[in-house]
Amino acid sequence: MKLAIILAAALLPATAFAQAHHGDHSHDENDNHAQANAPVLPKKTVPATSISPEYVQFATNIEIIPDIEKAVASPSALLTHEGLFGPLLFAEQNRAFFIELKPGMFLAEHPHPTGSIIYTVRGKWVLASEGKRQVMEAGSLFRFGDQMPTGWEAPFGEGALLLVVKGKAPNDGYETFNKGILSMQAAVDKERKEGTAFYYNALAPNHPAIVFARSVNPNFDTVLKNIKY
Repeated sequence: MKLAIILAAALLPATAFAQAHHGDHSHDENDNHAQANAPVLPKKTVPATSISPEYVQFATNIEIIPDIEKAVASPSALLTHEGLFGPLLFAEQNRAFFIELKPGMFLAEHPHPTGSIIYTVRGKWVLASEGKRQVMEAGSLFRFGDQMPTGWEAPFGEGALLLVVKGKAPNDGYETFNKGILSMQAAVDKERKEGTAFYYNALAPNHPAIVFARSVNPNFDTVLKNIKY
């Protein structure tokens, strides 16, 4: 099953998903006639800005990002102690963005107000919840519910790129996303200065995250030694 359908199925209730793919799908001649008489806008590429990645305006209410790796290198991506965050696309009820975890990053379990669906695009990392840990690799998909504490850890030399899809407020867009990440960037920087650990080298040698890291990566000491954030 394609990733887009997996994400859609998980985001919508079963009845809504069925309606979206059957009840609202029409081949009625009147509908086709109305579409034929509607103005057709040319496809165009919208350049990247300081708050948004480059994307293709393909048709009315349809945008495309051919390769999200290009968005990762966009000026709209912001590095924080929780990872590199960048916006992708915004729909009526949902938004997609990415998080790139850098080698050596550690984020303790904490609750999130709203749930998410997260797909690992490349690399591998560790998902933590309820004291349990799971190595997540490219091609893996998971979701967490509202207020569910989760954390992530990056004990491997390659880091990881995550695609996140979650709901949004009606007026959310590139500007509000940028402001939100800038605010979070300042908040976690303050927390780090006050002693919160965001990297393995701030943890005790016998911390469960480090014990697990060594169990899944024989070269973890190299990752630990190269943390320079």
